[in-house]
Amino acid sequence: MKSRTLRVAIGLLFLSISAATQLPSQAPQPDPKTEASYRNTSLPVDQRVADLLKRMTLEEKATMLAGSGWMESAPIPRLRIPAIKMADGPMGVRSWMGSSAITNAASAPKITSTSFPSGVAMAATWNPDLVQREGQAIAQETKALGRDMILGPTVNINRFPLWGRNFEGYGEDPYLAARLGVAYIKGVQGEGVIPSVKHFAANNEEFERHRLDEKIDERTLHEIYLPAFKAAVQEADVWTVMSAYEKVNGKYCAENDYLLTDILKMEFGFKNFVISDWASTYSTAPTVNAGMDLEMPGGPPLHAMLKRPQTIMSGNSGGWLEADKVLAEIKAGHITEATLNDNVTRILRVIVLSGLMEHQHTPGGEVDTPGRQKIALEGATEGIVLLKSQNALLPLDAAKVHSIAVIGPNALVARTGGGGSSLVRPDHAISPLEGITKRAGSSIQITSALGVGMEGEDPAHDTAEARTSDLKQATDIAAKADIAIVVVGRYYKNESEGFDVKTMDLPAGQDELIQAVEKANPRTVVVLNTGDPVTMSKWLDTTPALLDMWYGGQEGGNALAAILFGDANPSGKLPVSLPKKFEDSPAAKTYPGQNLHTDYAEGIYVGYRYYDTKNVEPQFPFGFGLSYTKFEYSDLKIVPYTTSNGSVKVRGVAVDVNVKNIGQRAGAEVVQLYIHDGHSKIDRPVHELKAFSRVELNPGESKRVQLNVYNSAFQYWNPSTKHWTLDPGTFEIQVGSSSRDIRLRAPIQITR
Repeated sequence: MKSRTLRVAIGLLFLSISAATQLPSQAPQPDPKTEASYRNTSLPVDQRVADLLKRMTLEEKATMLAGSGWMESAPIPRLRIPAIKMADGPMGVRSWMGSSAITNAASAPKITSTSFPSGVAMAATWNPDLVQREGQAIAQETKALGRDMILGPTVNINRFPLWGRNFEGYGEDPYLAARLGVAYIKGVQGEGVIPSVKHFAANNEEFERHRLDEKIDERTLHEIYLPAFKAAVQEADVWTVMSAYEKVNGKYCAENDYLLTDILKMEFGFKNFVISDWASTYSTAPTVNAGMDLEMPGGPPLHAMLKRPQTIMSGNSGGWLEADKVLAEIKAGHITEATLNDNVTRILRVIVLSGLMEHQHTPGGEVDTPGRQKIALEGATEGIVLLKSQNALLPLDAAKVHSIAVIGPNALVARTGGGGSSLVRPDHAISPLEGITKRAGSSIQITSALGVGMEGEDPAHDTAEARTSDLKQATDIAAKADIAIVVVGRYYKNESEGFDVKTMDLPAGQDELIQAVEKANPRTVVVLNTGDPVTMSKWLDTTPALLDMWYGGQEGGNALAAILFGDANPSGKLPVSLPKKFEDSPAAKTYPGQNLHTDYAEGIYVGYRYYDTKNVEPQFPFGFGLSYTKFEYSDLKIVPYTTSNGSVKVRGVAVDVNVKNIGQRAGAEVVQLYIHDGHSKIDRPVHELKAFSRVELNPGESKRVQLNVYNSAFQYWNPSTKHWTLDPGTFEIQVGSSSRDIRLRAPIQITR
């Protein structure tokens, strides 16, 4: 019996290895005469899906609306419909074995992958091509780990400075978020992996996110919070959209028919499936009828979660789309079979589109390859923003600098990302100290000190005695060094999904550390390592050099060293305005709301739309970023054009500008195009970003940069007609280096 069991086990192992190593080109082709039509890959997707759907029983259809596990949809073995195996993203592939509270624990089984820079760091690159390569690399690692779907990208707008997930998104501007979101999705789907653009819609604060009701007018939704999702659907044909936790205008997003059906499926034309955020459903028929297609999670992990007291306390809910509940609602006449068929069709469509019907992904591939490390390094480097540079302190001259003091709670350890479901666990991560030490080599003496403990991380460093000792050690080594580098910020336990950041101020003791080090050594570089804006008023005036490295992923330390020593020229631009203080934020007056209701009273005036229109001076404006070289803009030309989009003629404007590198170093500039409407029949921001292009130039080199905008870029959402509207007249094209550094302007007449 034992030998027979062994032979069976070896046979099964051989079969599993064969299946895992079989290339797509080697897959057996079905015989159209004997195989069901849905197995015939030569047929159109929708024909295959229709054939498959009609073969399913009512019970099988109902089963597909709920997950079978924490990160798996329900398979239908009889028809060889596979489960979709998911993993959290979007900054890399992380553990799928439970909630972030479980998988982020030190004792949790370690699933490693490449840790890419945070979303806001990638947004600071203003480089869609790089973001697409990042999406492709993450998709490849998703497959290598045997998963089929990555939960990303996050395209929610950074509405105010304290949102706990600001680090995860692409900044405050809907156009920038749309361009980068589309790029990420194309990179993922190009590899046959399913992305999930999230969170639909207006997930902009973590405070009571399972109960909060957001009051948002239609115009604000359409102009600020929906454009990135619209682009994901209409430009990238995204395969899944994830709903958000909170309520919008009185209804949970998971059962919000206005959002899921009227806007997403009807207005935007979304053909694929909607997935719930984890444990965010509160009803059966209302949720299904609103347009929810797949509830997650499901099975035993969900039921175990629902038994935990903290689940109820937090406001989570789930299990409403399990088959027995759906079937009961169908029997009662509250859900029609036609609605159920639509839900299932959408799920099947993605399974067929992605190739999962034929080729399920099996683990065993490579992760964290040199090629993917290179992409992570490019992202971290291009995303670093030089905010201040005086006294020729940067870049560091290795021939003249003989000693460097590296100081700070974020200097000695790699802070790769914020907390929650996006935190990736890499095999290795480079801290600022490690990156600087490696780059400096043996000719430069490197000393280091904590300076101050990260607030709440290690109680041993939070005592008055420890703080005095840590600070003295930092100032002692700073005073003896040619250069001091102070790296401050937050980490994954005080900037995270699940709660908002307490204050814009740096964690306790960090402002005082910067002040003390700068007093000991005026040649101090301050580096911000965080995803949210911070208050800088206590030390900025005396700081000669300031960099924002965000959360740079596993290669953050190497990227910082490259920028400090001039191996790379800073080219990052702020994807979010950095206010002087929290009270300057347009959302400050209504955050967090009252009685679980919050009013988006600022409307469309989010970020620079508010600061620039209302003349509120930020600490650093949207789109801002210095370089070690300088760029000159000239010869702005504007030419209207007409092109075809299928059978529809589309009008637009081609904007052409000359950009020259007038400095001594090669560098990259992000040319930004804003549109000003001074004649509108409705109140509008002073200008809005509508195009951008990143251009690399050698010293003395000039290039023509072309930026095209369709006439739709001149429109606004009209709340009276509930349509996009263009008021004919004279608009102003503004081209510049930030929202507050407009170099060239020219009028353009737009008629329709």
